[in-house]
Amino acid sequence: MSISNANANDADGPLVTQGYVCSGKGQPFVLQDITLPAMKATYVEIDMQFCGLCRTDVHMRDDDWNLSDFPMCAGHEGVGTVRRTGSAVNNLEVGDTVGITWVRDSCKCCAKCLIGRENICEKGYQVLYGGPRCGPFGKEHANSYGGCFSKVMRLEERFAIKIPEGIPPEVACPLICGGGTVFEVICDYVKPGMHVAVASFGGLATVAVKYAKMFGAHVTVLSGHDWKKDKALAVGANEFYGCLKDPEQMKELAFKFDLIIDTSPAMMEIHNYMDMLKISGIYARVGIPVHTECTFNYEFNPLIHTQRVIAGSIVTGTSRMALMLQMTKDHLKDFLNDPEDWKAEVVPYDRINECMDDLKAVNNKSTYRYLLSWGK
Repeated sequence: MSISNANANDADGPLVTQGYVCSGKGQPFVLQDITLPAMKATYVEIDMQFCGLCRTDVHMRDDDWNLSDFPMCAGHEGVGTVRRTGSAVNNLEVGDTVGITWVRDSCKCCAKCLIGRENICEKGYQVLYGGPRCGPFGKEHANSYGGCFSKVMRLEERFAIKIPEGIPPEVACPLICGGGTVFEVICDYVKPGMHVAVASFGGLATVAVKYAKMFGAHVTVLSGHDWKKDKALAVGANEFYGCLKDPEQMKELAFKFDLIIDTSPAMMEIHNYMDMLKISGIYARVGIPVHTECTFNYEFNPLIHTQRVIAGSIVTGTSRMALMLQMTKDHLKDFLNDPEDWKAEVVPYDRINECMDDLKAVNNKSTYRYLLSWGK
């Protein structure tokens, strides 16, 4: 591994390692030297082994959320092994397996941070590889070194999430971001006996089905592709409707669901979803469209008279992350028994650009997640 200290006499000084870096909007990721910041007493240093490939990384590469700074070392579903700890680190040890998610840091002192919900930090959390264009979410300007596409990482102990023993990386990586994103909604809204719909069947929806069922819900998958029916039922869905491209078919599901979790990265007419909700039902959006399609219209009148709710959610904090991973360990067979053609596919890092293009073009029909590996 190509690693050296920028100052050989100072083990805590800036560290030169390698990572895959995007130099500009829409450009390919290239393996090159990057410099990590100096160690802090509260930091851990991590040898990275795997990283799940999330559609967010594609959005950030293409700058279609207007949030990207370049050069950019992306990736935020990483798993690695702690190799050094700062002097003030209390809860992690050398050799621990940890996961690195979308949140790199937070204020740690607001009401939300104090209960482990740093994803809604009142002062704005720090995006793992966010820079100035992320505004309050890019205060550290970590875009050039901060992501999990790096061979080595340094960051706050609090945000290196210990992975329970027995959870393999092909299960852990997709949960670090995608799993946390839907788990947040499920914790907030799902109650036993609810009829929950998960819209747009891909990586997020796969884990949403599993966790919603763990919380006692009856789960229906909504998709625009009938070929996904067998996969959806195989991962645990109770029902499936390939209706999302047919507004008339969606109308047949009026007043059916207590909660709809919309995982789609594309925009469609929100009223089609709202009409499928029961009285007081909740539409929760977790998929983020490109910035030119992020505006929707809906009338107050039906919202008021049905007491329905439109909600959004972003990743999860350290408290719920720990709960989610423990629940995963307790129900591990539910994650290991997915059909062979709908499991994470482990690929070498030199295929990163091919896999990102496949993900963007929705060509990944035989896997719900690509898992990039340094081959260790």
